[in-house]
Amino acid sequence: MRISVIVITVTLVAILAYSIFDLRADNAAPAAAQGWFDHETDVLEQRVDALCKAIEQGQSTDKLQAAFRKARLAYKPIELLAAYYMPYTNQFINGPNIPEVEPDEKNVIIQPEGFQVLEALLFAAPVRPDTAAIRMEARRLRSSLQRLQGKAGSQPFTDAQLFDAMRQELLRIASLGLSGFDSPEAEHSLPEAAAALHGVETVWHFYTPRVQLINPALAKHTEALLHTARRELQAAPDFNALDRLRFISKYLNPLTINLKLAREALNIPYARLPHFLDPAASNAFAKGAFDPVFYAPNNARAFTAEQTALGRRLFYDPVLSYNQQRSCATCHHPAKAFTDGLRTPAALPGEALVLRNTPTLLNAALQPAQFYDMRVAYLEDQVQAVVHNKAEMHGNLEEAALRLQQEKEYRQLFREAFHIAPPEINGYRIQQAIATYIRSLVRLNSPFDAYMQGDTTQLTAAAKRGFNIFMGKAKCGTCHFMPLFNGVAPPDFARPEVEIIGVPAAKDKAMIDADSGRYGVHKIPLHRYAFKTPTLRNVALTAPYMHNGVFNTLEEVMDFYNNGGGIGMGMDLDTQTLPADSLHLSQREQQDVIAFMQALTDTTAF
Repeated sequence: MRISVIVITVTLVAILAYSIFDLRADNAAPAAAQGWFDHETDVLEQRVDALCKAIEQGQSTDKLQAAFRKARLAYKPIELLAAYYMPYTNQFINGPNIPEVEPDEKNVIIQPEGFQVLEALLFAAPVRPDTAAIRMEARRLRSSLQRLQGKAGSQPFTDAQLFDAMRQELLRIASLGLSGFDSPEAEHSLPEAAAALHGVETVWHFYTPRVQLINPALAKHTEALLHTARRELQAAPDFNALDRLRFISKYLNPLTINLKLAREALNIPYARLPHFLDPAASNAFAKGAFDPVFYAPNNARAFTAEQTALGRRLFYDPVLSYNQQRSCATCHHPAKAFTDGLRTPAALPGEALVLRNTPTLLNAALQPAQFYDMRVAYLEDQVQAVVHNKAEMHGNLEEAALRLQQEKEYRQLFREAFHIAPPEINGYRIQQAIATYIRSLVRLNSPFDAYMQGDTTQLTAAAKRGFNIFMGKAKCGTCHFMPLFNGVAPPDFARPEVEIIGVPAAKDKAMIDADSGRYGVHKIPLHRYAFKTPTLRNVALTAPYMHNGVFNTLEEVMDFYNNGGGIGMGMDLDTQTLPADSLHLSQREQQDVIAFMQALTDTTAF
């Protein structure tokens, strides 16, 4: 009887404790996170002040570098909140060291600011640091921190936002932190990733008491994962020593799953707004995690199987071309990951050559811009551009629509797809249908994906080594961002990157290809020879490579990158964004990277 009373009493106390906590659930953790963020921004400000003081005192380069490392280590724990709540200001604190230009103000260059610019100035050995430039950049960083502090209290934190921020930071660590994306010169990425993980751990601690009351095993497991993962990062002897594949699959992916479980246990809702990466997905490698219509125009976000079937039929039908002999499938073969295996596609008779290699259509929906020069945003516009291109199809969508109106089968297909009468069959409906079919070509079912979903038998030893080199020593992951391996950086997936790598006109000559790339779209000098970073998924099927198809094999591609791109070949190209230094990859290391890229080949029938 006494034991029963004790048990009942303990149970009542636990229920009462949770009830009290639940009454404050809307406020407790967010308020604690706000207080911690305010304190940590003060610490960061002190570290940056110490750096500024060291610069003013003319201290040695070694001491300046040490002060810089301490300052960014102070930034990394609050990165998850700074990037989530104040993304624009955060860009001026730790954004990429790349100038930007807006198409509508092409004469206005937005110069980069912040830690990454300072890093380039302080660690650009063997060049003597430019003290005046360092001083100016440090002052700009100090001003950006003041803006961060000023904005910090303007938007109250919520539970849902904090869970989103933690989840995003785990992906940021996996895709950017471990690759060295924001520490290319200092090579301090792993300690900084540990500091960023500490930030996630701190915010998680504000929820631990509530999670313990509901699911103590989940709370304990999450705490152990966070602690052990941070220790492993801190213990890594150097940048190339970390087994990134193991680290992501053993720690970061399970942590993301645990955040989802905790969020749902606490009844913290998900935002109803559209997301490219589903916030309710277990992690970025879960099936169906990415929304193929996120980048679609609003009138195409809801689609049907009938529209997809119509689009597929039109894709393979030469009715859209002027001579009705060429279809989309002429240059996009399913067996070659929807490419054609040619250096550049064959032009129609009497027309100029097509300048660019045929890109894959697999996962084309998972990017916010199309074509190598990113001249259109929507797949619908890509369809229109290709059909009307004189060298490719030389067609006219409205004329094709008139022909389709005369065919009984197409009248029925359009009626089923769009619920329209034959006179309403028009060029835009054709664009919509084909774009819908292309959006159905999302394929994220490679051996690498299976490994990340838990089947560790899917990768060979060479592919495992290759992933670690890809994300580490070879620096491939700093442009081809995991998990999609294209140029759209996680966790925001906001816009694709363009790079100037110095692609040659011929593989054995140090002469840049004449194609001006993105420059041809807006005539912005900064974009001359710049091209969109393409996906590497299914790259084993899409030879030849580069925008002009200059390289026939992945071995040739690896050799080009290993030697520093165009500058490494001997070109005079001061705008090259690819590091010009040799990667010093051995032949085995290059073959391992290729083995990994081959493991990005989809296993799903097309």
